[in-house]
Amino acid sequence: MTSARLAPRMVAALAAVAALGTTPATATAPAPRPAVEHVIGSSRPFDLGGFQTLLPKVDVPAPHRDGYVTHMTAELQYADGRRVPIQRVMLHHLVFLASGQGAGRTSCDDRAGEPFYGTGEEHQDLVLPDGYGYRVAPHMRWRMQAMLMSHSEAYEQVRVVYRYTLVIGRSLTPVKPLWLRANGCTPNPSYDITGGGAPGSVHVKSHDWTMPLSGRIVAVGSHLHGSAYGMKIAEPGCAGRTIVRNRARYGNPHDRVYRLRPTLHEPGPISTGYWMSRIGLPVAKGQVLRVTAAYDAQYPHPQVMAIDHVYVAPDEAAAKTPCAPLPADRHIHWGRHDGSFHFPRVIVPLTRLTAAGAPVPVDRPPGAQTILTARRATIPLKDAQFANPNISIAAGTTLTWKWLDRGVDHNVLLASGPRNVSSPTRGYGATYRRRFDTPGTYRLFCYLHPVTMQEVVTVRTAAGTVPFDEYAGADGRPVWPATRPDPPVSRATPRKGA
Repeated sequence: MTSARLAPRMVAALAAVAALGTTPATATAPAPRPAVEHVIGSSRPFDLGGFQTLLPKVDVPAPHRDGYVTHMTAELQYADGRRVPIQRVMLHHLVFLASGQGAGRTSCDDRAGEPFYGTGEEHQDLVLPDGYGYRVAPHMRWRMQAMLMSHSEAYEQVRVVYRYTLVIGRSLTPVKPLWLRANGCTPNPSYDITGGGAPGSVHVKSHDWTMPLSGRIVAVGSHLHGSAYGMKIAEPGCAGRTIVRNRARYGNPHDRVYRLRPTLHEPGPISTGYWMSRIGLPVAKGQVLRVTAAYDAQYPHPQVMAIDHVYVAPDEAAAKTPCAPLPADRHIHWGRHDGSFHFPRVIVPLTRLTAAGAPVPVDRPPGAQTILTARRATIPLKDAQFANPNISIAAGTTLTWKWLDRGVDHNVLLASGPRNVSSPTRGYGATYRRRFDTPGTYRLFCYLHPVTMQEVVTVRTAAGTVPFDEYAGADGRPVWPATRPDPPVSRATPRKGA
């Protein structure tokens, strides 16, 4: 045979060999097969003393691979893998932040790291529509910030265990996470509600955010505290129409969140509505989105939060369709479907321990009442105590608390009373000043040391009397109003086609 006649046969032979997987040495290696991995990560253990509140900020293991996170959840566990019951330790709030290669800028310039997943008492998962994912890279680092609240007298050692779905070997549409707060880029993510509004009144907090990119909003979750009605996102440039609404759902009267003792704070929602759309809602770079939170205004609520977790798929074409109709496939995902949209009134009591170590609500801490006549007075915080645990002052008096403990942080927070009192958590040498103009009984505590650091401030009227104390004898049990209308958080008329 001639070489010309052999060439086709040689080609066929080589093709047959390649089909059997024995390719020549010069051929390229096959691409890795796409895979979906379910990964479990864990923080280091945290030690909590009796009724202690802990605020850890620690690095946690990241994937260290190229891929996409499509789902994520987190919980507290003991070392043996058992889930920590909320009656022992509560995961009040939690946020994961990414930094390094692959991480973008955060919503606020002064914050280190890009927050990409947050949860809390509402037990919210990170859920993205099919085809979308949060991009991770080999050199990306993860950091976790949390608030853990112990409801146990016993020593507890717990860890945050998180699970995520990682897609590798294939491309998904990446999402950019934006943390949009109703109080803007303030140094503290929380804010205070003073109280004193009429029954049924609504406290509204709004902030206008300028979009840093064009794209499509595909998911929005929310983190809220007790007494919240919910949050919304509106487009001022589109007749003010509301594009996303996240409502808060509260537990039934028998729910375990209302049976925690001691009650360290006003119980929050058991679930918040999670907005999703695979089509997505177009937004343009430079466009303003107005984020609004609605809370009860009748009573004081210290240190509430209102954060929308917005996931945007970058898409330059989205800038060409301003005020587009809302996506037809938009829907709300709920982590829990029981409960009510009406929040209860919960009066946080002061709590002391019996000789047997059991937590019990008390009207006031031990000690005689001190009557102060000066219009200004200083209260030392020393030896993990309020130096004056029971005081009586005239309306218009200004009190200044001074931190005198070295190496230990404290705060001054309202448990119950007619108006808000709320200091930051501070250390030695700090001061916090508050003028008391509204008569009544103010029960205060340090939430880092709730059963030992307590103070009752009784504010007298000009006539020397004290108004009726509606909080006396409170035991933390919830009371639901007979009726409570939803707040008028959206009055704008939607554009045609919305």
